Amino acid sequence: SSFTSYQIQVGLRGDLTDSWSYDAYLNTGNVNIGDTQLGNVSRARFGQALLLDLSDPTGNTCADPSTTGSTSACAPINIFGEGNISAAGAQFLRTAVSSTADFDQLVSGVTFTGDLGGFELPGGAIGAAIGFEHIENDFEFRPSQALASGDIAGFNGAPAVEGGFDVDSAYVEFYLPILSGESMAELLDMELAYRSSDYTTAGSVESSKVSASWAPNDQFRIRAGYNQAVRAPSIGELFSPLGEGFPGATDPCAAEGPNSGDPAVQAICIATGVPAGVVGSPAINLPAGQVRALFGGNPNLQEESADTYTYGIVVTPSAIEGLTFSLDYFDIVIEDVVSTFGGGAANVLNTCYDPSNPLGGIGSPFCGVINRRADGTIDFVSQQSQNSAELSLNGFDLLASYDMDLWGGDFRINYVGTFTQESDFIAFAGDSPIECAGNFGNLCGEPTPEYKHRMTFRWTADNITAQLLWRQVGEVTDDDPGTTYSVEKIDGQAYFDASGTYRFSDSYAVTFGIDNLLDEEPPIIGDNQEQANTWPATYDVFGRTFFLRATADF
Repeated sequence: SSFTSYQIQVGLRGDLTDSWSYDAYLNTGNVNIGDTQLGNVSRARFGQALLLDLSDPTGNTCADPSTTGSTSACAPINIFGEGNISAAGAQFLRTAVSSTADFDQLVSGVTFTGDLGGFELPGGAIGAAIGFEHIENDFEFRPSQALASGDIAGFNGAPAVEGGFDVDSAYVEFYLPILSGESMAELLDMELAYRSSDYTTAGSVESSKVSASWAPNDQFRIRAGYNQAVRAPSIGELFSPLGEGFPGATDPCAAEGPNSGDPAVQAICIATGVPAGVVGSPAINLPAGQVRALFGGNPNLQEESADTYTYGIVVTPSAIEGLTFSLDYFDIVIEDVVSTFGGGAANVLNTCYDPSNPLGGIGSPFCGVINRRADGTIDFVSQQSQNSAELSLNGFDLLASYDMDLWGGDFRINYVGTFTQESDFIAFAGDSPIECAGNFGNLCGEPTPEYKHRMTFRWTADNITAQLLWRQVGEVTDDDPGTTYSVEKIDGQAYFDASGTYRFSDSYAVTFGIDNLLDEEPPIIGDNQEQANTWPATYDVFGRTFFLRATADF
């Protein structure tokens, strides 16, 4: 792999008056990532090597002897038994893939900050900030043909992506110090903010913020806030070409379908292309519990919008010097969430063939995207991103820090824990919520533990810093009660990362570290996994790794 980047920053600051100043900036840069993988297996050549020329009694000749893009001619393979694939067969299967990605960004803007002069509150002058910003984003992903077409065993196809968008924004913020230094009001303040952005893709969007805090003394503070946030669709969501994936699913028309014997279900199956003679038959069971799904971007996507409420307290007890902690409750609802059609291939199948669901059934959009072969097996489920889903999330964030003198240096403990009470996903209007707090799997996707934390222990003295990071991922259970998998529950996982830094001067430093210090292995799952029989974005798949980093500031 290779990673190269550059960034150029130019800025200018100054005073306009005694109370107003400006900050103008321009930031442009590029990131280029190149990846090459050796030793992958070509799906096409794997199938070719299994088909023998039956006229050769030795079984050493392929029915199709061509190279099919390999550096050697086809050699038959024996997949039964460890070590039975010959060196020639392995050479024929082996293929290399590569990709490059370029991301270019330009950000420019200007911010004016100051106070409103004669407009003062009992707590002080009203602070204000007004700004304008322009952003240009361009991205291009160029894969090799085998990677783009999905010919690599064990990996989904990754087609080329190219696109970009610009956005112009204007914003204003106000800080209102209502009271300060008063009895039962060491501080009472409020913040107001508004932003308007114009995207070349999603059009004009708006966001706003209102927050307030009250500190009766210097040891205790109460805070609350409301945010109306937006997120415009990404380049990938907008411009990705049609690609394929193989999510876990069950064909309701096959023997694996729990209600395939229901006459109402059978009627839908026959109407959607399943021959009557194979309805409820294992002949049309999905191979490996996975269905082929075709995904793609949508240039007509609009922004997602969210309402966020937060309420919390901050405590700095004088009885325990160096201790600070806060507890915040968050409640977030995101509407018009960009999601694949129908909330995923498994949900499309379940909705289409559920006679009790008014959104499914013969002639419904859900049945219309299921494509079957003449023998009744599913060829693919066609899906495309759209603003169709809703997410709701609430829970608590607990933050704490403690400082003390230790062994001639400063020792600090930082803790950030999240307790998730609700994480619900509604795939489309009218659908029942999928409850994902504490769950993982083919419906919810990435594991969402009810509890997780990051805890850092750091000791610093003179030019030496030592750190131990503890990452805890709570237990989760499979989200599909109708299917029994080989792994229905993943226990909590703990990861420890250690590092030490020696600073030679203010400009030069070297850091040595070990990630996953205890070499914790990822949980090996089964059909209800994302990639490599696990969820690699949540669980460490590399094991114990070492790194050495040197930094220099000029």
